[in-house]
Amino acid sequence: MSSAASTSDPRRPDAIVEYKPEVKRIEDDDPDVPGFVALVLAVVGLMIRNRTSLWVGMVFSVESYLNQRASEGGLLGSPTATILFSISTLVMNYMPEFIALYSGVKI
Repeated sequence: MSSAASTSDPRRPDAIVEYKPEVKRIEDDDPDVPGFVALVLAVVGLMIRNRTSLWVGMVFSVESYLNQRASEGGLLGSPTATILFSISTLVMNYMPEFIALYSGVKI
């Protein structure tokens, strides 16, 4: 019975290809995920005036800036633009308090 089963087996042992997992380097990962999260949190924090969201977005933008590749240059569309946008949203959120502090007007 076993010899009959082995002769009718359509699998060919000489056609077996060994599985080799793909080697993934950390440089191949997409570093823009923290930058995207930073932009989303900055926009949401600016729209609903949530400072916690702005500060978390600032942390993500710094992480995106520190993890950028050497080939990513320029100012526009880079982690540098993300960090500048996060700083500007923080300034815009805190600006009314500074104006009220120096003008003597209560908010």
